[in-house]
Amino acid sequence: MIEVTGRLLPEDYVRAQYLHIRPRLAYKFLGTLIMLAVFWATWYTLFGDDDESFVLADLILPVAILYLALFFFAYIPWKTRRTYKQQKSLQREQRMKFDEFGFSAENELGRSTTPWSDFVKWKENDHLFLLYISDPLYHMVPKRLFSDAGNADRLRQLLLTNVGRDAA
Repeated sequence: MIEVTGRLLPEDYVRAQYLHIRPRLAYKFLGTLIMLAVFWATWYTLFGDDDESFVLADLILPVAILYLALFFFAYIPWKTRRTYKQQKSLQREQRMKFDEFGFSAENELGRSTTPWSDFVKWKENDHLFLLYISDPLYHMVPKRLFSDAGNADRLRQLLLTNVGRDAA
């Protein structure tokens, strides 16, 4: 059995949001192709052979870049930290346990147990694990809570055995 105890911090939730929205490889490739096409069209409009006057397409790339930068680097962290401040249940110390039967979490107000068969996928990065009970809902496990790095490896093995491959 693996057990971790600690508080989830606003930074954990921000990192979880970024991991949650991280696309699969096929979507990364498709998104890159689309961005390259938009970049090429905008570049051609701005610096092409045409001597036509300024058109709306000249603004597409700068506006898209500004929007994405503001959304990913300002709005997501702000909204996530705001939600953390508002929702007191996120700020309580938690104890999480992992064994051959599943995952359980508890704090001073209650306890929840989820068998491995209820999980549909999981994701991992350098900072945390996300254990999904459906596409939009997950349990977050920050790696900083593991007192022993080997426990993160053991959890990964439990997830591989009972849930399947990492969905990231």
